[in-house]
Amino acid sequence: MLDDHHGFLRSLIIIYFIVVIILSGLLIGRYSNRVDYLVGNIFNDYNLARYLINLIYLDDLHSELILKEGLPIVRVDNSFEQKKDEGSLFAYTLKFITDLPPSFFIVKDDPRVEQVLSKRRDRTKELEEKLLAEGSHQNEKVELDFWQTEPSLSERDLGEIKKEEELKRDENILEEVSRALQGALIGIYHTHTAENYENRGFNARANPGEKGDVVLVGERLRDVLENKYGISVDHSKKVHDITYGQSYIKSLDTAKSMVDGNDDMKMIFDLHRDAIPNGNRNLVTTNIDGEDVAKIMIVVTNDRYGLPHPEWRENLNFARRLASKMDSMYPGLLREVRIINNRRYNQHVHPHALLLEVGGTENTVKEAKRSVELFADVIAALIKEGV
Repeated sequence: MLDDHHGFLRSLIIIYFIVVIILSGLLIGRYSNRVDYLVGNIFNDYNLARYLINLIYLDDLHSELILKEGLPIVRVDNSFEQKKDEGSLFAYTLKFITDLPPSFFIVKDDPRVEQVLSKRRDRTKELEEKLLAEGSHQNEKVELDFWQTEPSLSERDLGEIKKEEELKRDENILEEVSRALQGALIGIYHTHTAENYENRGFNARANPGEKGDVVLVGERLRDVLENKYGISVDHSKKVHDITYGQSYIKSLDTAKSMVDGNDDMKMIFDLHRDAIPNGNRNLVTTNIDGEDVAKIMIVVTNDRYGLPHPEWRENLNFARRLASKMDSMYPGLLREVRIINNRRYNQHVHPHALLLEVGGTENTVKEAKRSVELFADVIAALIKEGV
């Protein structure tokens, strides 16, 4: 038995050196035509070199094809089982290796490889084009406009009631929000960071790389939420539109960074200033409590654009709740809720992610700030209700 044991160890050592010689030959053979002289013709006789070279350089794509087609990896014929007691261990090992079927490696020449690669290239190009198209609000396809409101005849009465209840609401809401919030955050960012009001700058925009008035409006929304209601806000002032066509690609990273790892995030807003061709000031302005205020339009997207957005209906339901609360608290503040068919606008990152258009180029910064002050009251009320 001891002799058998030593014989088995000797066989293993021999196999080890054979494998080392084979691999050395393969590495040399990868870059030299003289492999036959270096490692001998035995590898060609058993087709081993060709098989192992292909195996070593087998990539992910070909592996997927192999697994998908269920190609055999090892083929052992009946004669091998019948003769398992005959011959040496070296012979069995060599036969096992060289019995790998050629189909296992010849898959590299399969025309399906190019078909798969072509589909991947086409899909990648399509996604890139869709993401680039989101850099502008031009050519948006509107599926549905609803909830457009104007101040009603009873707005004055509502205003008087609101004034009477305002102090009481402010006294109660902070305590209730603090209890319901439990560290929740509101996210605010600006995909088009350079947008200005009052038609300042070329196309009512700050210079590329600079922050426009829309950032000041975002700051005002944050200040009211934090100072009046104690609601923690994550407001990003990062510039995303140095290259305008890639602005939504850049802002996607910002939105993800706000949401990822933050289970307490209640809602996240991409705050804009609307650009209306031949802008009509009356379309984007209302009067609440005797002050001119910029109207707010809520923009929601769906999954028809081709970019993943499986939970868009949750975004839509949230938009409806937000619009209803705005309409009940401050009639006229809501311009409309608009569903866009051919954009995604990063709203897939959170079920309560929305795009807000606060006023337009004809509005003043003061009007836009007054608008978000009222909007902060609406947000706080929603949080009190549990969103």
